[in-house]
Amino acid sequence: SILFVCLLNINNYPGGLIGDSDTGSLLHYVRKHFSFFGNYSWLSKNQFDVQVVGAAEGETERTSIGAPENKFRLGLNYTPETGFRANVAFQHNDSYFANIGQIYSGDTEATDLVDAGIGYKFSNSLAIDLTAQNLFNSEYRAYPNFPIIGRRVLAKLTYHFGQDKE
Repeated sequence: SILFVCLLNINNYPGGLIGDSDTGSLLHYVRKHFSFFGNYSWLSKNQFDVQVVGAAEGETERTSIGAPENKFRLGLNYTPETGFRANVAFQHNDSYFANIGQIYSGDTEATDLVDAGIGYKFSNSLAIDLTAQNLFNSEYRAYPNFPIIGRRVLAKLTYHFGQDKE
């Protein structure tokens, strides 16, 4: 089965009209426990030069929505009811101008990240998982002058009380 969702918006901002596909998502089950997913977000314009309130005519400042014009995520999931499970995903965000105060404003870096996870589901009540975000340790900053983000690894043991019935 295939599920596809797309929302299209046209907004009027001081810098002009902006078209955006806020969400374009696809989920496809290749087999019963194997699925592919993807989502894409697009903005026709993400920064503007707007008139400064109370300033002389023509005096503008650069402002932005604080989001990239293009970003997408693609991935695969293997999720049987019990037993071994795994997932992998690739995410891309374009560079963009972030305007969030004097210290944290500026151009962000484009990012290309890979996330992956493996786990084992013993029953409806017990599972263990290991996930890695930014698997290849591609260091980046979410915004200018923010701390550097690298690989993050999380091990998780989950137990659901009252879920023992198969």
